[in-house]
Amino acid sequence: MMDSAKQAQIDNYLDLYLYAGKIQDKAWQEAIIAKLSSLQSGETDLQKEKSLQQQFIEVNRQILAMYRHIRRHTLDDVPGELTERLFSLKQKRLEISREIETLKNNNQQVYR
Repeated sequence: MMDSAKQAQIDNYLDLYLYAGKIQDKAWQEAIIAKLSSLQSGETDLQKEKSLQQQFIEVNRQILAMYRHIRRHTLDDVPGELTERLFSLKQKRLEISREIETLKNNNQQVYR
């Protein structure tokens, strides 16, 4: 059974869909349909964003731990695999932040 908050959200999207049809904005209708599909699939954008933010925080923690390790040692003592891992974590952090930004942009697009 669906909770009342989720049902209200779906009703609001359906109202927006009808309004988009009235003003003949097909792109907006398609965006709303995509949003409704994601709501029905279970995990909402808010849950996805929260999960991504947790991943982002964990990656930042790992990066900070590596920087602390590097500060305690001279650059000659830092193994190459540590710098490679650091670079990999920085790349992952960028990917996660892009996904978060995409989620936010998609939500703004539906509500425009």
